[in-house]
Amino acid sequence: MKRCVTAILLLAATPAVAADEIPAPIAERFAGDQNFDWSGFRLGVQGGYGWGSPGVVAGDGAIGGIHGGYDWTLGDAVAGVEGSVSAADIEIGPDNRLTSVIDLRARLGYSFDRVLVYGTAGGAYGSTSAGFDSRGTAVGAGLDFATLQNAIFGLQYLKYKFEDLNNTGNSLEIDLIEGKLTYKF
Repeated sequence: MKRCVTAILLLAATPAVAADEIPAPIAERFAGDQNFDWSGFRLGVQGGYGWGSPGVVAGDGAIGGIHGGYDWTLGDAVAGVEGSVSAADIEIGPDNRLTSVIDLRARLGYSFDRVLVYGTAGGAYGSTSAGFDSRGTAVGAGLDFATLQNAIFGLQYLKYKFEDLNNTGNSLEIDLIEGKLTYKF
């Protein structure tokens, strides 16, 4: 009982620190910008893992490259365009690998201050080690985190679908998960 009373007295005697009394540099570090502005040019790198859709392609492998784009902030909505160029090493069949992907996509999302949730869709172009090239589509979704004023970290899922590789009638579907590091100008 004596210890409980002593603990209560010590707790009551400890000065309370209100949130508005935290030194400014510490408060700024944790408060961040309310209403982060996603508008502007951005450029970055991405890397991830891709795999073939069941029944279409059995392989998997790595992919990585650069991306760039521009976003417009419309209240809490964010609309933009993004393009990427990636080198790939994804097995897509016997003695054949997806070696590169280029895409251009629109993206539309909703921002929760420094967090952006978005969907994306557009066109893609892929090349394989067997010399097959094809135009196709890219659809997906992502989550971006603006950790600093100009640094954005993200995670993105994309599904590429390439039809009629070099007029062979063969199609190719690749699922992709990638991490992104982006600098916003």
